[in-house]
Amino acid sequence: MADEEPQASQSASAEEAAEQLKAIKVADLLVQAASGLISLGSLRLAGDQRDLAQARLAIDSLRALEPVVREQLSSELADELQRAVAGMQLAFAEAVNEHAEPAGSAASAPEPDGGSSPEAGASGSGR
Repeated sequence: MADEEPQASQSASAEEAAEQLKAIKVADLLVQAASGLISLGSLRLAGDQRDLAQARLAIDSLRALEPVVREQLSSELADELQRAVAGMQLAFAEAVNEHAEPAGSAASAPEPDGGSSPEAGASGSGR
């Protein structure tokens, strides 16, 4: 009988979780995902937590989500999202430049092959 109580509790929890999932709108989840990507991506752009590969993934993901999420937001929030992505792209470009400067004293000269790093493509998005 003692074994039946944990199973009944788990079953009730599973049913509650299923009911909660039914109430969640996909648009709400997308907005939460975008917010989380902004927070985490910004964290990965600065300080001890800097990880440019993770920051780039966050930026690229936000750029992919932005047109879909934009349709679900007010124009003010959509503009705020766009500004956040643009700010992250700028911070990313600055971080890439900071990372590249110590490696070579000729930082002002572009590399002839144009492929200095995969990160360079994310910063020149035109947004």
